[in-house]
Amino acid sequence: MSGLGAPSGSPGGQNKGNDERWLSIEEASRMLGVGQAALRRWSDEGKVPVYRTPGGHRRYREADLQATLQGDREGKPAQTPRRRMSHQVLTGLSFSGYQSDYLRELQTRSWYRAYSPMQREELRISGRRLVDLAVRSISGRGDREQTVDEARAIGRRYGAISAAADLSATDTVEAFIFFRSPVMQAVEQFIEEENLPAKRVVRIFAELMHFMDQVLVATIAAHADGTS
Repeated sequence: MSGLGAPSGSPGGQNKGNDERWLSIEEASRMLGVGQAALRRWSDEGKVPVYRTPGGHRRYREADLQATLQGDREGKPAQTPRRRMSHQVLTGLSFSGYQSDYLRELQTRSWYRAYSPMQREELRISGRRLVDLAVRSISGRGDREQTVDEARAIGRRYGAISAAADLSATDTVEAFIFFRSPVMQAVEQFIEEENLPAKRVVRIFAELMHFMDQVLVATIAAHADGTS
């Protein structure tokens, strides 16, 4: 529910005897644990009730916010308007990073030219799968342990291919970092657009780095086995 006018008992025409508590957008966003930009969008979409003062300021009724959090409004199940990290959106953002500028720079790297055409094609296919797994790991989809296990297997294959191409350990790490950069940039872009709370941002990056570290360790271990 939203409106330009102030309803009875709302801020802008509230009664002295009215004991309802009205919150500013700053107070409401803090209560819901979301950024102000996200709360404005949810308000405009009708997901969170909002009222306007005669001066145009947004005001939120505390009872409405509690109902949104607890799901007791109109008997609806509990809902928190915090948006889940969209697997589809993040994957799309990640793949969009592998465009012409990225590919041109990739082709200038000596370690990339060391791979045979067949090896590059295998790396391309497994790389797309790794992007999907990385996004799954931070968006809470699927079995996390199974996701990490499959990612480690891809890492081991990366290491074996790099060893077969006579890449050094340093070049293998550089290649891994280069290939993961679009995923990191996609997550950064998603966080910026969604204006996520700081605590959630820290958690997301911690999970992503843990996932990537697992893959990197598997890559280097397989590389060492292949060059020994």
